Amino acid sequence: MHWIKGWPLLRFLGLEFWLPLPLIGLAFWIASAVITDYSLQSSGPSVEPFTIALDKNQSSKKILSIKVSINRNLGTSQVKVKQAAQVYQKQEFELKTTNLEQMEAEISQKLGLSPRKVQQLLRYQIRE
Repeated sequence: MHWIKGWPLLRFLGLEFWLPLPLIGLAFWIASAVITDYSLQSSGPSVEPFTIALDKNQSSKKILSIKVSINRNLGTSQVKVKQAAQVYQKQEFELKTTNLEQMEAEISQKLGLSPRKVQQLLRYQIRE
């Protein structure tokens, strides 16, 4: 290596250590690409498909709250339902009654919930 004219200068600056590093980095990059490609292409028995089974008793949409605004003058009730599914959802509908038992029964039927669950989630607001 003494035949290189600027070798003492390279040694003085420490470049004899730094110059081969890009070549070593390139070799590691190519080796890791080959290993990654091989491991991704090979199929192994250790990978099993992931499945989610929904409970048949539990609906796919969880109802967070049910708010009923009762308008006695018009004889109607405005129902707002907040649901948590894959995305947060709101559902609104109107009932032609102000009778609490009828409202609970209709909401229960429309949402597919038990009357007891509907009673737990219900919040009333009465407007004159």
